[in-house]
Amino acid sequence: MRKSYLPLVAVIALAVILYFGVMAVLVFNLQPPLTASSNSNKIPTVNIVLYEGEISTTKYGFGNSSTLLTSPGPTLRFNMSDVVNITVVNVGTMPHAFAITNSPKTGATVQFNAEVGASNYLEPSKQGTVIFTPTNAGSFYYICPVPGHAELGMYGSVVITG
Repeated sequence: MRKSYLPLVAVIALAVILYFGVMAVLVFNLQPPLTASSNSNKIPTVNIVLYEGEISTTKYGFGNSSTLLTSPGPTLRFNMSDVVNITVVNVGTMPHAFAITNSPKTGATVQFNAEVGASNYLEPSKQGTVIFTPTNAGSFYYICPVPGHAELGMYGSVVITG
């Protein structure tokens, strides 16, 4: 009777693939793009580039250019019919992120699945993109959800009209 080594070969092949995949992430920092998938098949009607970083050691902010960050950041205005594409660029010296929330503080509830770098912060000089459609009108905020950053001024207003 002859033994089949096919299952053993398949397990070894999968282990090798997993090993090299993990090494690619850890050694070469290869990661999928930070893009929300819920509206990624829709064509954006509004495109915004927002820069984020430190203004000083005690004040962080957002801006429409890499050299003019403010706290609070510029007000963003959308209509409920918009498909919004926001690209966030970290021009700071530490990790940051982006989220539209119901309150300008760390731990606030994310609205419209609009977040970038929430589980994997954007490192300095990195960027991420989110595409979303506002589902209700009102006043909201965008923040850096890294703990403590919103409290250091990394927030701005979002106004959505019907």
